[in-house]
Amino acid sequence: MSERSNPRQLGAAALLAALLLLLAGLATPVFAQEEAPATAPELLMVDATGEPFAVIRTASAPAEVSITTGGVLAATEAPIAIHDTSLPVQTAIVIDNSAESWDLIEEFKAVASDYVRSAPSNELIEIWTTGGEGRLRVGFDSPHSRTLQVIDSIVTASGPNHLWDAVRGSALAFEEPVPGASNVIVLTGNVDNGSANSAVQARGSVIAAHAAVFMVHGGQTTSNAETRLVNVSAGGAYVLEEDHAAIAAIGPSLSDTIASTWAVPFRGEAVESAVSIVIEVDGQAISGSYSFGSVTTGRALTPIAAPEPTTLPGLGFLDGQTGKRVGLAFGALAAALGAFSLAMLFQKDPSGLDDVLRAYADPQMMTDVDDDDEKTSFAKNLFVRRAVEITEGLAARQGTLERAEAMLERSDLPLRAGEAITAYAGIIFAMLAIGLLLVGGLVGALIMGIIGILAPPAVVNFLANKRKKAFLSQLPDTLQLLSSTLRAGYSFLQGVEAVSHEVENPMGGELRRIVTEAQLGRPLEDAMDASAVRMDSDDFAWAVMAVKIQREVGGNLSELLMTVADTMTARERLRRDVAALTAEGKMSAIVLGVLPILLGMAMWAMNKEYINTLFTNTLGKILLGASVTAALVGFAWMKKIIDIEI
Repeated sequence: MSERSNPRQLGAAALLAALLLLLAGLATPVFAQEEAPATAPELLMVDATGEPFAVIRTASAPAEVSITTGGVLAATEAPIAIHDTSLPVQTAIVIDNSAESWDLIEEFKAVASDYVRSAPSNELIEIWTTGGEGRLRVGFDSPHSRTLQVIDSIVTASGPNHLWDAVRGSALAFEEPVPGASNVIVLTGNVDNGSANSAVQARGSVIAAHAAVFMVHGGQTTSNAETRLVNVSAGGAYVLEEDHAAIAAIGPSLSDTIASTWAVPFRGEAVESAVSIVIEVDGQAISGSYSFGSVTTGRALTPIAAPEPTTLPGLGFLDGQTGKRVGLAFGALAAALGAFSLAMLFQKDPSGLDDVLRAYADPQMMTDVDDDDEKTSFAKNLFVRRAVEITEGLAARQGTLERAEAMLERSDLPLRAGEAITAYAGIIFAMLAIGLLLVGGLVGALIMGIIGILAPPAVVNFLANKRKKAFLSQLPDTLQLLSSTLRAGYSFLQGVEAVSHEVENPMGGELRRIVTEAQLGRPLEDAMDASAVRMDSDDFAWAVMAVKIQREVGGNLSELLMTVADTMTARERLRRDVAALTAEGKMSAIVLGVLPILLGMAMWAMNKEYINTLFTNTLGKILLGASVTAALVGFAWMKKIIDIEI
C-alpha cells in the first residue's frame, strides 16, 4: 500500500464492502418468502354479562373450537350458527341514490336484492337511502318479498349524499344489538356532502350498536372517514371497487360472510377473574381481552400488551440460515466501521471537536480560519445562542417566561419561549429601524414600533383563539364518542386512546398527549387538568371535574359523559347564537376601524400634498394623533360591548 493512500478512502472502501456484503446476505431471504397463511378467524365480541359466549367469524364452518380464559381451559360448547340462535339477526342496507352516484344505482340495487334473496327468512332486514335525505324506506318488520319490492322501486334522488344521516339512523334503529347479529351494509359511490350528523356521530352510533359495517365503495370520491367507520365497527370489511360488474356481483358473498358468524358458549372458574381470552379454531388461535359483566367489542378486544422486557431478548433470531446471514452482515458492517474509525485517527480533521473548542480557549484562533463564511456562521450561531440565553434569563426574572410558554403551547407554535421572546425583540427593533429609515422621522419610527409591539402578540392570540374555538366545537362530539366507547366495554384510558385516533386536531393532539403522559406515569386526571389549563377551556375543565367526581363517588360514567356532552352542546349552540346576534356589531367595528386607514391611503394616492399636511404640520400631527387615539378607544369600546362571555 502506498504511503500516499488516504485513510478516508480506505475507510470508505471498507464501508462500501460491508454494505455489499449486507445486501448479499439479505438478498436470499427477501426473495424466499413463505406463502401467506390462510385467512384467520376473527373475534367479534365477548358477552360476559350472563351466560358468557363469544361471537366469531370464520371462512368455513369450524370443526373444533376451544376457549382458554386467564390461562385456564374453559368448558366450551359446540359453535352455533348465528342464524340458528335466539339472537335477532338484523341487517340494515344503506343505498346511495344521490345525484352524484346516478350511474351506480342499478348495481347497488342488484347487490341489495341478491343479499335479500340469499339471506335466511328469519333475518330482519331494513333499507335506507341517502339521496335527498337519509331516510328509512322499509323496516325490520317487513317480509323479504316486500323488501325486494321497495329495493326495485328506488330511483336516483336529487340533492346531496346524506350518508352519515342514514348510517346513524340505521345504527340507532337496531333492537337489542349484538355483534355478529347486527350488521350495516353501506353501498356508496361518493363521500357525504349534506348530512346534519357528522362522521364522528355516525361512528359513535355504530360502536354503541355493536354493529359490523360492510362498505362497498364505487370509488368516485373517497375519504378516510369511510374506512374509519369500518375500522371502529365490530368486524366488517371495506371494498373499494370501480368496476360496475364486479360491484353488482358482491351481494351473495356478503350474505355468505355474515352467515359464517358463530356463537360459542363457554364457562369456567376463571371466567369471572380473567381478562384475557384465547380462542383456538381448527388450530388457529385468536387472542383478546374482555371485561367481566359487560359486552366487549371492537378495539376493546385488543389483548393487553405485556410490559417490555428489561433484559436482552434471546438469540432465537439467529436460528436458521436467514439469521446467520443477517448476523454475518451486521458483523461485517461493524468491522468496517471499526476500521474506518482507526483510519480516521491517522488523519487531521480541521473540523474536529478540539479545533472548535480551541476558539473558546484562544479567541485569536478565529482569525486563522481561512473560510470567512464558516467564521461568520460560527459567530452568528454563537451570538444567537447567547442572545436567547440572556433573553430567557431576563424573562424568567420578570415572570414573563411562563406566560410566553403558555401562549406558545396554546397556539401550537413550535418555538421555545426564549426563542420567541428574542424574535419578538428583534421584530420590534426591525420595525423601529424601518420606521426611522423608510417612513421617516420619529413619528414613523413610533408608528412602526407600535405595530411591531402589537402585531406579534395579536397573531399569537389569534392562533390561540382559533385553536381554542376548534377545540370547543369538537368537545361535545368527543364526549359522545368517549361515552360510546365506554358502553362498548372500553376502560376509560382505552376509550381516551381510541377517541384520540378518531378525532381531528386540536382535540386529537391533546388527547394523544394526555394518553402519552398517563403512560409515562402521570395520573390521568392530572394530565387532563393540565390540558384544560393549556387550552384555557372551562368546558373541558368541567368535564374533567365530572370525571373526578364520578371516580370518587361512583356512578355510570358513560351516562355522565353524555349529560356533560348535552350541556356542552347547549353551550356551543348558545355561543353560536350569540356570535350570530353580535355579527353586525363586529362588522361595524371592523368597518369603522379599517375605513379611516383605507380612506387615508386613497387620499394619499390621489392627492399626496393634501394629505401630507397631517404629517408635516404641527397641528396636523396633533389631530392625527388624537384621531388615531380616538379610533383605538372606540374600537376597544365596541369590542368590549360585543364580547359576551358564556
